[in-house]
Amino acid sequence: MSKAKKELLIGTSAQCSLFESPIVEGALDVSLAFRDALSKALSRCKLSRWQVAAMMSELTRRNISKDMLDKYTSHNLDFGLRAEVLPALLYIVQSLDPARTLLSPVGGEVIDPGESKYVKLARLEQENQRLQNEMSKLRHELGIHK
Repeated sequence: MSKAKKELLIGTSAQCSLFESPIVEGALDVSLAFRDALSKALSRCKLSRWQVAAMMSELTRRNISKDMLDKYTSHNLDFGLRAEVLPALLYIVQSLDPARTLLSPVGGEVIDPGESKYVKLARLEQENQRLQNEMSKLRHELGIHK
């Protein structure tokens, strides 16, 4: 790795960045795990693959067939699910597991809809604390005692 690239990977905070940790070749090849997660999500779904394909076609305005779904879940790497249609598939099969499979190798996490308000609240509280600290610092610099 060149010195310039190595310097780009060095973080400035104590917490590691998502992209700082070195990874080995092939560590992000999630093809088979993703296909397996897709297959399991489709299997758990009460709808047939024909129905899932029809609903995906309607929701995405793209022609998706049952045969295409079968190819996406096969071990043949010549066929892959387009990222643009993944949200429709997740919605129809009511599973976030395929998205979790894609994000887990880089430390990402999918938040269930029921948890999203808690995460938003935590972010707002963190931002509020940051603003309070900044305001306190400015008051101190200006000699304002409150």
